[in-house]
Amino acid sequence: MDLLKKYIDEIGQDLVLDDFNLKEAQMRLPARKHFWVARLMDAKRNRNILISKKKKLKKEVVVKVIADSPVRITQSAAETAAEKHESLVVINDKITELDCVIEYLEKVEKIFSNMHWEIKNIVDINKMEQL
Repeated sequence: MDLLKKYIDEIGQDLVLDDFNLKEAQMRLPARKHFWVARLMDAKRNRNILISKKKKLKKEVVVKVIADSPVRITQSAAETAAEKHESLVVINDKITELDCVIEYLEKVEKIFSNMHWEIKNIVDINKMEQL
């Protein structure tokens, strides 16, 4: 969850708006949105890589479990035992973490997509206050 915490802190800084940085925030908005969409795509790619590694490793562990078993066991029993193998548990934890990161970044993308409306509303409020 270190990656998620890091992203939360960085995005929190990107979303700070006040009267002094309004124009700068508006000008940087497309670049920041691109930056975070790229992080989203990286997370999805990494998740897919982990899933393929998991499949490969699971096959290897299943073969090892069947070979090491003193009695004959079924394929499904070997697969169940393989799921509890330490290396597969670690990969499953990483996949779960990336799922959280992906979900968070998808929501952040929506926030960045609507941020121009927030900036417009702030500008309108400032105009009304000056009247």
